[in-house]
Amino acid sequence: MHLLLLTGALALAASLAVPASAGTARDARDVPVVDQAGTTFTLRDLRRPTAVVFIDLDCDDACTIAEGVFAKLAVALDKEHVDARLVTLTLDPEADPPIAMAAMARRFGADATRWHWASGAPANVKALMSAFHVVRVNRTEHSTFCYLLDAHGLPSRVIPLSTAADGELLAGLRALAHRRT
Repeated sequence: MHLLLLTGALALAASLAVPASAGTARDARDVPVVDQAGTTFTLRDLRRPTAVVFIDLDCDDACTIAEGVFAKLAVALDKEHVDARLVTLTLDPEADPPIAMAAMARRFGADATRWHWASGAPANVKALMSAFHVVRVNRTEHSTFCYLLDAHGLPSRVIPLSTAADGELLAGLRALAHRRT
């Protein structure tokens, strides 16, 4: 299992390029999205270790687990003073525009300086999904992984989503933050 996840993380690291309109590839870390405060940002802009998860606001299965895991993780990061970021990206930018993500961020009391709830132009969100090899069949059938990125926005680990993933994510972010100093 760990070999499979490591292989997936390495493949992800090697493929953070997304097609650009002119036929050249652009780095997925430079794809803009919009958070709950209306701020446009890229993964590269965060300049901190980051955990990323993709959700569908209409999903009442794995996505509710992801929301709960990230809520616990946000509290733990704050409590332990770990300088890291969280990004919850929509899987369905047409149904979950930035205003819908902002409403959910408010529900979780997400501090936009630490936990970004993001959406944006459908082409940009789909480019990020493609770069992370995220598959969405419908609102409840989709990839259920969390991605750890280093301070440069490069993939470090892929962690299966579970109710206990917050501990593994916290340990990973803590280690990445420590390496950064």
